[in-house]
Amino acid sequence: MPNWCYTSYAIEGKRKEVQSLYSRMNRLEKRKKPLVKNGFGKTWLGCLVTELGADWENVYCRGSWDNLQYDGEVLSFYTETAWRPMTEVFNLIKDLYPSLKIYYAAEEDGCCLYCTNDLEGKHFPDRYKIEAKCETEYFVTLTGLCDYVSGIVGKEIKTMDELNAAIEEWNEATDDYDNMIYLNEYTIETEDLCLSSN
Repeated sequence: MPNWCYTSYAIEGKRKEVQSLYSRMNRLEKRKKPLVKNGFGKTWLGCLVTELGADWENVYCRGSWDNLQYDGEVLSFYTETAWRPMTEVFNLIKDLYPSLKIYYAAEEDGCCLYCTNDLEGKHFPDRYKIEAKCETEYFVTLTGLCDYVSGIVGKEIKTMDELNAAIEEWNEATDDYDNMIYLNEYTIETEDLCLSSN
Protein backbone atom coordinates (compact mmCIF):
# COMPACT_ATOMS: atom_id res chain seq x y z
CA MET A 1 0.00 0.00 0.00
CA PRO A 2 1.53 3.34 -1.02
CA ASN A 3 1.62 6.58 0.87
CA TRP A 4 -0.91 8.88 -0.76
CA CYS A 5 0.14 12.21 -2.16
CA TYR A 6 -2.53 14.92 -2.26
CA THR A 7 -1.98 17.53 -4.94
CA SER A 8 -4.12 20.58 -5.69
CA TYR A 9 -4.01 21.97 -9.22
CA ALA A 10 -4.95 25.31 -10.78
CA ILE A 11 -4.66 25.46 -14.57
CA GLU A 12 -4.75 28.61 -16.70
CA GLY A 13 -4.09 29.31 -20.36
CA LYS A 14 -5.90 29.94 -23.62
CA ARG A 15 -9.61 29.63 -22.89
CA LYS A 16 -10.16 27.14 -25.72
CA GLU A 17 -7.48 24.79 -24.34
CA VAL A 18 -8.62 25.06 -20.71
CA GLN A 19 -12.24 24.44 -21.78
CA SER A 20 -11.22 21.44 -23.86
CA LEU A 21 -9.37 19.80 -20.97
CA TYR A 22 -12.26 20.54 -18.61
CA SER A 23 -14.79 19.09 -21.08
CA ARG A 24 -12.80 15.88 -21.42
CA MET A 25 -12.43 15.42 -17.67
CA ASN A 26 -16.08 16.32 -17.06
CA ARG A 27 -17.24 13.78 -19.69
CA LEU A 28 -15.16 11.08 -18.01
CA GLU A 29 -16.77 11.88 -14.65
CA LYS A 30 -20.28 11.63 -16.11
CA ARG A 31 -19.81 8.23 -17.77
CA LYS A 32 -21.77 5.31 -16.35
CA LYS A 33 -18.63 3.15 -16.39
CA PRO A 34 -14.93 4.06 -16.46
CA LEU A 35 -13.39 4.50 -19.91
CA VAL A 36 -10.81 1.88 -18.87
CA LYS A 37 -11.48 -0.88 -16.33
CA ASN A 38 -9.54 -0.10 -13.14
CA GLY A 39 -9.67 -0.02 -9.34
CA PHE A 40 -9.99 3.76 -8.98
CA GLY A 41 -13.25 4.44 -10.83
CA LYS A 42 -14.27 6.92 -13.53
CA THR A 43 -11.77 9.54 -12.43
CA TRP A 44 -8.71 7.31 -12.60
CA LEU A 45 -5.85 9.22 -14.23
CA GLY A 46 -5.42 6.30 -16.64
CA CYS A 47 -8.86 7.11 -18.05
CA LEU A 48 -7.69 10.67 -18.69
CA VAL A 49 -4.47 9.42 -20.30
CA THR A 50 -6.55 7.20 -22.61
CA GLU A 51 -8.95 10.08 -23.37
CA LEU A 52 -5.93 12.20 -24.34
CA GLY A 53 -4.84 9.55 -26.85
CA ALA A 54 -1.96 7.91 -25.00
CA ASP A 55 -1.47 4.39 -23.64
CA TRP A 56 -2.04 4.31 -19.88
CA GLU A 57 0.38 1.38 -19.61
CA ASN A 58 3.21 3.66 -20.77
CA VAL A 59 2.34 6.66 -18.55
CA TYR A 60 2.67 6.37 -14.78
CA CYS A 61 -0.84 7.31 -13.66
CA ARG A 62 -1.56 5.61 -10.32
CA GLY A 63 -4.26 7.76 -8.76
CA SER A 64 -7.43 9.72 -9.40
CA TRP A 65 -8.80 13.26 -9.43
CA ASP A 66 -11.72 14.84 -7.59
CA ASN A 67 -13.51 18.17 -7.07
CA LEU A 68 -13.26 19.27 -10.72
CA GLN A 69 -14.23 22.93 -11.09
CA TYR A 70 -14.00 25.47 -13.90
CA ASP A 71 -14.93 29.13 -13.36
CA GLY A 72 -14.45 30.22 -16.97
CA GLU A 73 -10.79 31.08 -16.43
CA VAL A 74 -9.18 28.61 -14.03
CA LEU A 75 -9.62 24.84 -14.01
CA SER A 76 -9.05 23.35 -10.57
CA PHE A 77 -9.13 19.90 -9.00
CA TYR A 78 -7.03 17.76 -6.72
CA THR A 79 -5.46 14.35 -7.14
CA GLU A 80 -4.78 11.48 -4.77
CA THR A 81 -1.80 9.57 -6.13
CA ALA A 82 0.80 7.02 -5.08
CA TRP A 83 3.89 8.53 -3.46
CA ARG A 84 4.17 11.70 -5.56
CA PRO A 85 2.41 13.89 -8.12
CA MET A 86 1.83 12.09 -11.41
CA THR A 87 4.13 14.29 -13.48
CA GLU A 88 3.97 12.08 -16.58
CA VAL A 89 0.22 12.71 -16.87
CA PHE A 90 0.76 16.46 -16.69
CA ASN A 91 3.64 16.30 -19.20
CA LEU A 92 1.12 14.69 -21.57
CA ILE A 93 -1.40 17.46 -20.89
CA LYS A 94 1.26 20.12 -21.57
CA ASP A 95 2.22 18.41 -24.84
CA LEU A 96 -1.40 18.52 -26.03
CA TYR A 97 -2.23 21.95 -24.63
CA PRO A 98 0.97 24.03 -24.84
CA SER A 99 -0.58 27.30 -23.61
CA LEU A 100 -1.50 25.86 -20.24
CA LYS A 101 0.24 26.99 -17.08
CA ILE A 102 -0.17 24.23 -14.50
CA TYR A 103 0.22 25.41 -10.90
CA TYR A 104 0.23 22.91 -8.10
CA ALA A 105 0.87 22.28 -4.42
CA ALA A 106 1.57 18.72 -3.24
CA GLU A 107 1.71 17.05 0.17
CA GLU A 108 2.80 13.52 1.02
CA ASP A 109 3.29 13.32 4.78
CA GLY A 110 4.95 9.89 4.89
CA CYS A 111 7.98 11.02 2.89
CA CYS A 112 7.79 14.64 4.04
CA LEU A 113 7.13 15.84 0.49
CA TYR A 114 5.78 19.38 0.44
CA CYS A 115 6.27 21.26 -2.80
CA THR A 116 4.72 23.80 -5.12
CA ASN A 117 5.65 25.46 -8.37
CA ASP A 118 3.57 28.55 -7.56
CA LEU A 119 6.54 30.83 -6.96
CA GLU A 120 4.47 34.01 -6.63
CA GLY A 121 1.72 32.38 -4.54
CA LYS A 122 -0.97 33.21 -7.09
CA HIS A 123 -3.06 30.11 -6.33
CA PHE A 124 -1.09 28.35 -3.58
CA PRO A 125 0.49 30.95 -1.28
CA ASP A 126 1.12 28.69 1.74
CA ARG A 127 4.79 28.10 2.49
CA TYR A 128 4.65 26.35 5.87
CA LYS A 129 2.55 23.59 7.38
CA ILE A 130 2.66 23.09 11.13
CA GLU A 131 1.03 20.46 13.29
CA ALA A 132 0.78 21.28 16.99
CA LYS A 133 -1.61 20.19 19.74
CA CYS A 134 -3.52 17.97 17.28
CA GLU A 135 -4.23 20.92 14.97
CA THR A 136 -2.86 21.71 11.53
CA GLU A 137 -2.21 25.27 10.41
CA TYR A 138 -0.78 26.76 7.20
CA PHE A 139 1.21 29.97 6.95
CA VAL A 140 2.22 32.19 4.05
CA THR A 141 4.93 34.11 5.94
CA LEU A 142 7.66 33.26 8.41
CA THR A 143 6.42 36.12 10.62
CA GLY A 144 2.97 34.55 10.97
CA LEU A 145 4.51 31.16 11.68
CA CYS A 146 6.87 32.59 14.32
CA ASP A 147 3.99 34.40 16.03
CA TYR A 148 1.98 31.18 16.14
CA VAL A 149 4.81 29.09 17.60
CA SER A 150 5.68 31.89 20.04
CA GLY A 151 2.18 31.54 21.45
CA ILE A 152 2.71 27.82 22.03
CA VAL A 153 6.19 27.83 23.52
CA GLY A 154 5.76 31.04 25.51
CA LYS A 155 8.70 33.03 24.17
CA GLU A 156 9.25 35.45 21.31
CA ILE A 157 10.59 33.95 18.09
CA LYS A 158 11.69 36.07 15.13
CA THR A 159 13.94 33.96 12.86
CA MET A 160 13.96 30.51 11.34
CA ASP A 161 16.95 29.54 13.48
CA GLU A 162 15.11 30.60 16.63
CA LEU A 163 12.02 28.76 15.42
CA ASN A 164 13.87 25.51 14.80
CA ALA A 165 15.64 25.76 18.18
CA ALA A 166 12.36 26.43 20.00
CA ILE A 167 10.62 23.49 18.32
CA GLU A 168 13.53 21.17 19.10
CA GLU A 169 13.57 22.29 22.74
CA TRP A 170 9.78 21.89 23.01
CA ASN A 171 9.79 18.40 21.49
CA GLU A 172 12.70 17.22 23.68
CA ALA A 173 10.78 18.28 26.78
CA THR A 174 7.79 15.99 26.08
CA ASP A 175 7.23 12.28 25.57
CA ASP A 176 3.70 12.87 24.27
CA TYR A 177 3.75 12.70 20.46
CA ASP A 178 0.38 14.48 20.30
CA ASN A 179 1.92 17.44 22.10
CA MET A 180 4.96 17.74 19.81
CA ILE A 181 5.34 20.34 17.08
CA TYR A 182 5.94 19.21 13.50
CA LEU A 183 7.00 21.81 10.95
CA ASN A 184 7.19 21.30 7.19
CA GLU A 185 8.30 23.92 4.69
CA TYR A 186 7.18 23.83 1.07
CA THR A 187 9.93 23.50 -1.50
CA ILE A 188 9.50 25.93 -4.36
CA GLU A 189 10.19 24.11 -7.61
CA THR A 190 10.56 25.41 -11.14
CA GLU A 191 7.81 24.41 -13.54
CA ASP A 192 10.17 22.35 -15.68
CA LEU A 193 11.38 20.36 -12.68
CA CYS A 194 7.88 19.88 -11.26
CA LEU A 195 6.46 18.65 -14.51
CA SER A 196 9.27 16.30 -15.45
CA SER A 197 9.47 12.66 -14.40
CA ASN A 198 11.51 11.93 -11.30
